[in-house]
Amino acid sequence: MSARPVARIGVGLAGIVWLATPAWATIDNFKSYKAAYPGKDAKAYSCKVCHQHPVGRAGDLNAYGKALQQSKAQIGAKKLTVEDYRASEKGDADSDGASNVEEINAGTSPSDPASVPKGIHTPHAAGKAK
Repeated sequence: MSARPVARIGVGLAGIVWLATPAWATIDNFKSYKAAYPGKDAKAYSCKVCHQHPVGRAGDLNAYGKALQQSKAQIGAKKLTVEDYRASEKGDADSDGASNVEEINAGTSPSDPASVPKGIHTPHAAGKAK
């Protein structure tokens, strides 16, 4: 094989590696979320907890995912720990009046203002609790 095709392959592989920078959502983050909130229904461990779509993609974060990312961005870390999830529990990522942990424990979405635990009445979710 001559040097020219080898160089092209090398440049191509370097481009792929460069484009494939580590995704913010990693298997480690998924595992630490499950460790922070064990024993939930399988649906509770969906990518949609932090992402807008069922298959999480970079830049596809919902309000809760953005809040988690912002908390780690200050120190430049990409992996979330159980402690990171615990630190976000008192917050209200979707501003619906229910804390993130109330929503996680109730099985509602901490990123959807129309999805609140039963018994919590807010201007956003009056009559819309899921």
